[in-house]
Amino acid sequence: MKTLNFMKTLFLLVAIVGLSSCGDKYYSDDYLRNSNAKLCGKTWVNDSEKNDVDEWVRHTLKFDDNGRLAETYAYYHVNESQPYRTETNNLTWSWIDDTMEGIVFDYGVNGVTYFDNVWVREHNLSGKLNGKVVVFVDSKYNRN
Repeated sequence: MKTLNFMKTLFLLVAIVGLSSCGDKYYSDDYLRNSNAKLCGKTWVNDSEKNDVDEWVRHTLKFDDNGRLAETYAYYHVNESQPYRTETNNLTWSWIDDTMEGIVFDYGVNGVTYFDNVWVREHNLSGKLNGKVVVFVDSKYNRN
């Protein structure tokens, strides 16, 4: 009987310790956590689908560790390899909070844009930008 009581007590202690460790505020596994190291130093590219005027857009983002962001939109006619128009924005960026699950793009006098539900992985950057779910790919990643 003493052994059974000891086992019950031991099981209860293990359960309490195990359950109390579930309260981590953020991911503690760096593999799952977004970071500046994963986001910065890469060129992130998103190619849009063809639209009504037979063009497609390449949206490019380049983040740096100092909070600067180079954003480029290159507009292409279908079946052409050179853009007919390019727009470049140099702005600042920051994580919304310590969870690193959202980014603020600050255009200065032109306002801010939010990139929500951000997930940064080795070759992919995804989230909701301007209300639309987008996936950017590292430009050096072989997509074939």
